[in-house]
Amino acid sequence: AAAARWASRVKSFTGPNGEPPMNIVDAIHGRRSVREYRADPVASDVIEDLIWHASLVPRPPISDDATWAFHVLSGRERLADFGARAKQYAADHQPPGEPWAWPLRGDFDVFWGAPLAVLIAARRGHPEAPFDCCRAGQNFALLAHARGLGTCWLGSALPWLNSAEGREATALPESYEVAVAMVVGHPAESTPGRSAPRPVVTWRE
Repeated sequence: AAAARWASRVKSFTGPNGEPPMNIVDAIHGRRSVREYRADPVASDVIEDLIWHASLVPRPPISDDATWAFHVLSGRERLADFGARAKQYAADHQPPGEPWAWPLRGDFDVFWGAPLAVLIAARRGHPEAPFDCCRAGQNFALLAHARGLGTCWLGSALPWLNSAEGREATALPESYEVAVAMVVGHPAESTPGRSAPRPVVTWRE
């Protein structure tokens, strides 16, 4: 029974010709931030599966199912509208001393033309909630890559998403704050890889 359950979980990650699921190391090294997407949508059941798998993260005992909330924003036109509103909000609420340059760039697309965005919101006041969300976000990006999808983790959208206007537009409850915003879709570009040096590791023996 356990083997059958495992087989059903990995079936959706096989290739179109029955290739085995992607090795986790290959997924980690192969994942890239994609900033150009095709117009065709991603099936809702695929997104639901990715979110479910992504939510299976290491969580401390203090966490529970109410520490996060998952929201999906779909539609290129909707995201284009949200992106324009996010740029205007950022331009009107610049941080003092070091203003952002991106809200003033006419060619900057907050949601990168993607057909869909996934928000992972952390419950306010819970010390572990933002960390739980980021763990799930990393899982989601790797899982999406294994399914042949592209993702890009967003920072520019967060100020607006967590504003009163953004909350109303996305139906985000007041008790939650977006910790992870990520677009997902079918890549229209082939993002070249880049080598990363091994990090410096300090051992205490």
